[in-house]
Amino acid sequence: MMDVFYRIGGQAPHLPWFLRRLEAQGLAAAPSGAGAARLPASWIGLECADGWLDLGRDGDQALAERAGHCRAIGLPFSELAGEWAPASGEHGFMLLAGNPPSPGSSARAVLDALAPQPGCWLNSGPIHSARFCQRALSALLHAGLSSLPEPDGQPRALEWERQVSRQWQLADKLRQLAEAYLAERMGLLPPYESTPEAAAHYAANLARTLLLTLPDPSRWEQMRDALEACLNDASRIEKNR
Repeated sequence: MMDVFYRIGGQAPHLPWFLRRLEAQGLAAAPSGAGAARLPASWIGLECADGWLDLGRDGDQALAERAGHCRAIGLPFSELAGEWAPASGEHGFMLLAGNPPSPGSSARAVLDALAPQPGCWLNSGPIHSARFCQRALSALLHAGLSSLPEPDGQPRALEWERQVSRQWQLADKLRQLAEAYLAERMGLLPPYESTPEAAAHYAANLARTLLLTLPDPSRWEQMRDALEACLNDASRIEKNR
């Protein structure tokens, strides 16, 4: 059995089933009070002998402060992120790792135990990359699910202007998120040329892909007018049949 120190603070409904998953894999938590406390009790995550797996859901500055504290005491720091709804413990979940633990470490064994299978987690890049990917992927999922209303069996007109407007607002937020990540974490500015560091960095590649894929905001009005013209033409053709 491997001892795992853990700290629970604030609202963290995902931690109990994280710990159940570890126990099911044969990784028992250390008894309460075992070992000297090296980290603040309010931190949310799992403390191993050779690393801290951070599960906090707070701001980027707080994450940076925790990482700095761990560097100061010589404790490796890894950032975990994902959509951890209550049903995720039984039905699966996304697991993203920023600055993942080294192979062979107890922290790596814990990370593998949390995943569906050893290694079934995404190395998103350095610290801050995991939460960026989680935010971007969640926004893309939301965009897909919200593009059309839930079917209810009732005929209704398609409110395409409102729906397209919502999609473009979300696209604009995604663009801002990607631009901020590349500027703040990678030091990249337009035209966001790839660097050797960024090429091997999943989060940086995701951010650059978003910026290359999303339309230029200055063209959105033009695209809306073109779409409206196409719909009007289709409506006239249908009426003249």
